Amino acid sequence: MPADPHREVLRLLSDRMVREGGFGDYLLSEQFSRFCREYDIYELWSGLLTNAGDRPDLYGIDTTRNAFFMLLQHLYRWRKLEFPRILAGILADYAKKPPGPMCVPAIRQDLIRLGYTSNDVDDTFSAVSL
Repeated sequence: MPADPHREVLRLLSDRMVREGGFGDYLLSEQFSRFCREYDIYELWSGLLTNAGDRPDLYGIDTTRNAFFMLLQHLYRWRKLEFPRILAGILADYAKKPPGPMCVPAIRQDLIRLGYTSNDVDDTFSAVSL
């Protein structure tokens, strides 16, 4: 069975974001919990983080990275139309200012590889000042 190309892009996307200095800590913070409550994904995030923590093959940042990947998969699958806006919102909430210039262009390209149009991605990111 061929690999799901969306899964590969979402894995790359989650890895890219978690590699940003401090992003893993942000995912474990009360600030991200508030963001999750605002988007009605707190219970989902909490459950994914707990499940990842229960896996003996994951520890440290790998636990957080896996839970975030699973969150992105869920959002892409079940809230596909909102996915770019939620992702841009996470970045904006994390940084409270535009992230470094290397991060945002790569994430925009990941969204385009997932099938979103350039115009939609540009509109989404401009709406959140990224």
